[in-house]
Amino acid sequence: MAHNATLAQQFDQLDGLLSTTRKYWQILPFQLLELPWQDNLALCDFLAQLDDASLERLDQDDVALRIAIANYLPVSLDILTLLSCSSGQLHDIPAWFTAGIKGRKWLQIQKFASQIPPDSSSILEWCAGKGHLGRALGFTQQREIISLEWQQILCDQGSSLAAKHGIQQQFVQADVFSPDTKSLLRREQHAIALHACGDLHTELLKQASHAHTERITLAPCCYHLIKDDYYQPLSNLAQRSSLQLSKRDLSLSMAQTVVASKREREHRAIEVAWRLGFDMLQRQLRGSDSYLPLPSIRQSMLSASFCDFCRWACAAKGLPFPGELKVARFEQLGWQRRKVNARIEIVTHAFRSLLERWLLLDRALFLGEQGYEVELSEFCKKEITPRNALITARRLD
Repeated sequence: MAHNATLAQQFDQLDGLLSTTRKYWQILPFQLLELPWQDNLALCDFLAQLDDASLERLDQDDVALRIAIANYLPVSLDILTLLSCSSGQLHDIPAWFTAGIKGRKWLQIQKFASQIPPDSSSILEWCAGKGHLGRALGFTQQREIISLEWQQILCDQGSSLAAKHGIQQQFVQADVFSPDTKSLLRREQHAIALHACGDLHTELLKQASHAHTERITLAPCCYHLIKDDYYQPLSNLAQRSSLQLSKRDLSLSMAQTVVASKREREHRAIEVAWRLGFDMLQRQLRGSDSYLPLPSIRQSMLSASFCDFCRWACAAKGLPFPGELKVARFEQLGWQRRKVNARIEIVTHAFRSLLERWLLLDRALFLGEQGYEVELSEFCKKEITPRNALITARRLD
């Protein structure tokens, strides 16, 4: 576990590394037509020799990936302190209690719940959804649970489940950014959040520390889901950093698919190739050698044809559809460009865990500045969820 005394030192090391290596990770691979590191011929040669199977193997192993890429960089990437995987007590909960909860989600809930020590204080479950986590803790620890959720339908469904299982769980429908929620956070309380996204979990840290809430346990997720165009650091150290992180930069910290199925990976490959193929087409149609981003698509569209995809993309961007014969050749160009894109991305992915740790340390340092003793650990293995980092904070006074 990493304690307050070493957090600042770790942050300084990471901040220095990320600042000096920006040209390798603070880029937008989709916008590039060739490897952007022509001044590093050794790296380019290494990437050119990798086949698709080697790329996939490296992408599934962060440590091996950092070692492989660092061989061609002027700095070492081996600076992450390993986080311990906490071994809390798993409670035996009957199968009928977990009905309707998917297997991997239930494993995450079990592992997270095992990190919550029993005591007499109430639990505030932040961004609770149907309150599965809070309900599990209410069942195993017989504690008062307050579950805060924005969607009324989820509150209603959670209330029904709590009543069915005899759990003392109160649902509060509210926007966590509303001033009204501040009254829900109290000193003698344990605030918890499992995978609250972006601004949602940073708002918990701000409100809970302001209320001097005794304990906070948080597993952050989706760092890029923020209202501002650029990340607003929390801690004093991060605020003094020269790094300026856009939403796209923050997305890099989430670029890990260790739990994706083979079909999901295949769909992702098709989508990338088609998007890149259309990008080559739109450059010709617009007479502009610049990238044009497309909106998100439904997965069902990937079962259609590339021509159908281009027809949709042209309509989405107000461009004339040039006809199936003229479009067809751009699919092959897309698959060719995907090979280049994959080799650019594999270099940026060597920095994804470094960037995520930078973000985690910013949150931990902020809590330390607010008077908390803070620990960073892992609450489960990455095979269960890549977002397995855990921040636990206990108020020192």
